Amino acid sequence: HQSVAMEIFQVRRCFVDGMNMEVIKKILTSNSAEVDLGTNRMFSREVSIIAQCLNSNPPLAWLSLRGNHFNDADAAVLANSLSSNTNLRALNVDGNNFTEEGRVAFLRAIFDVSSLASCAASNHNCQVFGLEKDISALNCYNEDYPNKLEKIFAMLALSGDDSFINTALLRGIPTYLMPKILDMAGDQEEEGNSKITDLYLELTGSKRCQNHDVWDNLEHSR
Repeated sequence: HQSVAMEIFQVRRCFVDGMNMEVIKKILTSNSAEVDLGTNRMFSREVSIIAQCLNSNPPLAWLSLRGNHFNDADAAVLANSLSSNTNLRALNVDGNNFTEEGRVAFLRAIFDVSSLASCAASNHNCQVFGLEKDISALNCYNEDYPNKLEKIFAMLALSGDDSFINTALLRGIPTYLMPKILDMAGDQEEEGNSKITDLYLELTGSKRCQNHDVWDNLEHSR
């Protein structure tokens, strides 16, 4: 049988006690570009199948889970599923029962600042919307590569105490790659973003200083 792809699949306010697992699976793997599952009174029991579907990396580009009853533990499960998904471009989780703990789970999934390698391995394609403290400044480009570069060079610039680039983070990088990295750093001169700086400072528990302000205002100081 030839499958017919639906551009948009909207199932909102259709269920009063959650959704059937098989229904969720069929919808999320239906080759639809956009799926809206908002306000269906979904709880933790539905999260595992949603995460499983996202882990399988379907062609789904936009997913709304707004207005359900997911909690912080569910946020961690959903955030973890983003690590293997390269197609989802937007996830709306507005109106769920997330606290700061759930928000940070999403934030770390798309901007892991524990090391440069962890940052590079983060999700670089999905914007997360609807959290009380916004994190949608991350992954705002249409392609993964500029999102990845923006975060990597933000780390390099913002983690140094008294230099533009924290070269300590580059230890272990092959010498022949250094000129290319420095060249790419020059391309980032217009990319200082105060919202990303604030998110970095939050994740590292650091206080804003003059170097951070300089990075944010590079475009205006040229």
